Amino acid sequence: MGLFAKAVDKSKKNVASTSKKRATTWKAGDPEGDEVAKAVHELVEISSKMKALKAKMGMHETVLKKFALRNFEEHIAETGVCPESPMYLVNSDGEQVSWIVQDRSGQYKVKEDQKDALNQLLGEEAVEDLLYEETTFKFNREVMAMPGVSEEVEKSLLSAIKRMIKNGSLDEETAGELVDASVKESFKPGTLDRVGIICGSDTTKIRSFLEAMGSAFTRFIKA
Repeated sequence: MGLFAKAVDKSKKNVASTSKKRATTWKAGDPEGDEVAKAVHELVEISSKMKALKAKMGMHETVLKKFALRNFEEHIAETGVCPESPMYLVNSDGEQVSWIVQDRSGQYKVKEDQKDALNQLLGEEAVEDLLYEETTFKFNREVMAMPGVSEEVEKSLLSAIKRMIKNGSLDEETAGELVDASVKESFKPGTLDRVGIICGSDTTKIRSFLEAMGSAFTRFIKA
């Protein structure tokens, strides 16, 4: 059995039924005297409290994020470099939380509105130096589904294409469509560390640039 066939066989064994089924309900007794019923009650109550606590945490995190981001921007403006992550917010009682910053430049596609904002902020030439195109190739599913195609590709891609053209499984035009390509334009790795160089000491410009980075500039509070 070939690699593709093994993968297909394995996937069939692991596929769960997608047919709609009636909900199954198991009833427990009184929470006062039944262990299972009591556990259901406690779990529902705890879950409700956790939701309320998460909402409360969210409000406090918003305050801290604004404070931390303002100090982050001012640090870059003053020193020209990003402070090392994590950073800490400490009160007079010595209690502290962490503010963590991560550069995820290469993980996300830069959207057109982000690019437009950067172009207005820095100019098109400067923005071109910050971005790069990453091309990903994949097999065209429709072509791969044609009889005999996947088997030949499994043996050897390059020789398979030649053989398939020769034996008529594919013609030259269709063979050229075998591989699809997707292009993703992203920030170059390390862009966050260059914010001070890119924007100088202008905190307003730094703030606009960080906003334009979107998900590539990840930050969060951790207690």
